[in-house]
Amino acid sequence: MSDVPSLGPPAIVVSKAAQGLAVTRALGECGVRVVVAHWTDHDVARLSRHATEVVRVPQPERDGEAFVEALLALAPRFHGAVVIPTSDEAVRDLARRKRELGRHFVVACPDADVAERFIDKRYTYELAAERGIAIPRTLVPTSIADLDRFDAQVMYPCLVKPRESHRWVWNFEGKMAVVRDVAEMRAVYRDAVAAGVDVVIQELIPGPDACGVNYNAYRVGGAIVAECTARKVRQAPPGFGLPRVVRSVEVPQVVEPGRAILEALGLEGFACTEFKYDARDRTFKLLEVNGRHNLSTLLSVRSGMNFPWISYRHLTSGSCPPVTRQRSGLYWIDETMELPQSLTRAGRDARPLREILRPWFRGHVFAVYDRHDRAPLLEGAARRALRLARASATSP
Repeated sequence: MSDVPSLGPPAIVVSKAAQGLAVTRALGECGVRVVVAHWTDHDVARLSRHATEVVRVPQPERDGEAFVEALLALAPRFHGAVVIPTSDEAVRDLARRKRELGRHFVVACPDADVAERFIDKRYTYELAAERGIAIPRTLVPTSIADLDRFDAQVMYPCLVKPRESHRWVWNFEGKMAVVRDVAEMRAVYRDAVAAGVDVVIQELIPGPDACGVNYNAYRVGGAIVAECTARKVRQAPPGFGLPRVVRSVEVPQVVEPGRAILEALGLEGFACTEFKYDARDRTFKLLEVNGRHNLSTLLSVRSGMNFPWISYRHLTSGSCPPVTRQRSGLYWIDETMELPQSLTRAGRDARPLREILRPWFRGHVFAVYDRHDRAPLLEGAARRALRLARASATSP
C-alpha cells in the first residue's frame, strides 16, 4: 500500500511484466491511487505497495472482448479513472473500444487506426519508407511462392519477424526467427501461417546489443513535450531477446527520425521507438514503435523523465508537469534475467567479467527490486524456489 496521499482520479494499470510494475511505482510515488488489473499470478505489479487495489481480468490475447467487459464492469467504482495499458494486446483491445470505454474512463492509448499502424510493423515500415526514415530491407510475403522470389533478394542469415509481436510471443519462443537459407525460411513461414501469425522477411543488421537505442517521447498536439534516449547494453538472449541491461545516454542521431516516425503515425501520448545502428552505412535504422510503456520505463523515470506521471497529468488536467534534463549514465538492470543469463557462456556473449559487473557498481535501478517496495522480488523469488523444489521432487 502506498503511504503517499492520493490525488486526482485513480489509475487502472493494465499490467504486464516489469513495465506494469514500473508504471505502478512511477504513479504511486506521485500520490496517484493505483488499481492493478492483471491476468496471471506471476504479475509482479500486483504485489507492489503502491497497488492500492488489485483486480483480475481475462487475458487480452486469449479473450479481448471479455477483457474489455471486465474493465467496463469496474466503471461504477472507478468512474473517471485513467486506464493505462502496458502491452500491445491490451492497447489493441482498448483502442478498438476506446469510444465506449471513454464514457466511463480516460483511456491512455491511441485511437484504433493509429494503434493499428504501429502494432502491425508492415504499416510502420511503409510509413517510414515514405518519409525517408532508414529501415532494414524488408519484404512482405503473402504465400510460399513469394519466398522463392525473395530468395534472390535477401542475404542470409535474415530474419522472419512477426508483423504483430504479441501474436508471435503467444505461439512461439523468442521475438523472431533467424533463418540461414530458403528451406529454413519456408519452414518458419509455414509454422507462422498455421498459427495465424503474419510475418515480414527482414535483413539482419550486424552488430552487438549495444547498437540498439531507444527513443522515448511524449507527444501532445503534434509537439514533443518530453524526450530522452537510452542505449541497450545486453539482451536475453543476446542478439534478439528482451533487454536485460539498458543505460541512459544521449544519442542525438535518433531524435529527428524518432520525431518523424511519430508524426507519420499520428501517434500522440507516450511511445518508445527502437533503432539499431548499422555500421555498414553508419545509419540508425528503425526497428519498431511501441505506443505504450516499455520494459525499462523505470530508467526514464529515475533519469528525470517520469512518463507515466506526465501522461497522467496531461490526461487529467490538460497540462504536463515540468520535466528535468535527462540524467545520463544510469543503468537499468532486469535482475531476474541478468543474473541467470550471466552465469551462462551464451549469456555472457564472450564479454569479460568486469564488463558484466560494471552496471552493478555504477548508478543503477533494478526492474523489480526496490528497497522501499520489496514484495515483488521477494515473492517472485519464493515462487521460483518453490517451482525448483517441486521439479526436484518429481525428477527421477
